[in-house]
Amino acid sequence: MKFFRLSLGLVTLLAFGAVAASAQTRIVVNDSIDALMKQGVMPVTVVSDDATLGELTTFALGAHGAFSVRANSAVRVTIGRTGTTAVVACEHPSFAFQTTVEGRDQDDLALRVADAAVVGLGRAWKLKPLFAATKVAFVSKFTGNQEIYTTNLVHSKTARITNLRNTTHSPRWNQDGTRLTFITSAMTGFPELFSTNGIGNPRGVVTNVRGALGAASSGPDGRLAFASSNRGNMDIYVSSADGSGARVVVATPDVDADPSWSPDGSRLVLTSGPTGRPGIYVTSSAGGGLSRLSTGYGYSAEPRWNPVEPSLIAFTFQSGGLHLAVADLQSGAVTAVPSTSALSLSHSSWCADGRHVVATQSLNAQSWIAIVDTVTGKATRLSDSKLGECSQPDCYVRRN
Repeated sequence: MKFFRLSLGLVTLLAFGAVAASAQTRIVVNDSIDALMKQGVMPVTVVSDDATLGELTTFALGAHGAFSVRANSAVRVTIGRTGTTAVVACEHPSFAFQTTVEGRDQDDLALRVADAAVVGLGRAWKLKPLFAATKVAFVSKFTGNQEIYTTNLVHSKTARITNLRNTTHSPRWNQDGTRLTFITSAMTGFPELFSTNGIGNPRGVVTNVRGALGAASSGPDGRLAFASSNRGNMDIYVSSADGSGARVVVATPDVDADPSWSPDGSRLVLTSGPTGRPGIYVTSSAGGGLSRLSTGYGYSAEPRWNPVEPSLIAFTFQSGGLHLAVADLQSGAVTAVPSTSALSLSHSSWCADGRHVVATQSLNAQSWIAIVDTVTGKATRLSDSKLGECSQPDCYVRRN
């Protein structure tokens, strides 16, 4: 298998070329900070002695949703870089902070600088680190075939992980972020689950469960949950981390799919129901009865359990188009992610702060991946048109 990385210069161009025009129109003179703060938005100016680090931090803060990058805000974030160390600071009396961060390389440093700015400025809102602890896998048609790629939340480092020259899809990180599982028919002509670390040939994971397959979601202990039509209908299976011992835990007369683990591994949330009218259900990961989650929508699918906020589940619903919503299991509330455009959003995956997701955004026949703030609805494109159609993102969230 071949493995390559896009150069920093190219990826920086991809990341910022798509937003350059809109970024120019967003830069305005300083408004009343207090008035904007009441709206949940902080105007920020980024000043850096390193152009690339400044650009990546600007992109990150602009994508967050809680910040608005401006030309002359009184809230100024300054960045001073020495090698792979940077000092991030703000002198505004209401938001003053100073943090020294170290990174493994320039890309890691940029992610940590962005997190330092988010946490330092957002103390009143208790904002959490987002960028350094999240990495993203997705599907791209850059080569003409669907292959698996990875990137970060400022899109400064992108790597192609598979080169199977076949339809390869449904990437999912394993529990420690060292490998990706995916589905392909490239090896045997049948769709099967494989895993890879991006080096060498992929290895088979579940090769004895045939039929249509759905993505293999990895639980906190490494067990895999996936859908298969091995017995006729699409049912939910759970296996060990190496794919052995696969057994059915959910089997209904309808289509069962999209399993996602609770953070403690005791439960699964999944899609179940007739084609065209699916709903969201919760069950024990050991199997048993299904409990329907009342979403208020006739079409609800693709649930993803929040890995850091155990009561929250994101899902896709259909109402004139595809949109995202968040269900709170504790309060019973279901909140649609605010729509900021007519573009469709689907197939979401939670980021490290438990507030943002990466999702597939689409218009007509075109699709790309975007980071979405579930609070404000701010959606920022992560993949450029040069990568072709991009979809099916999955986030790995590092845990302390």
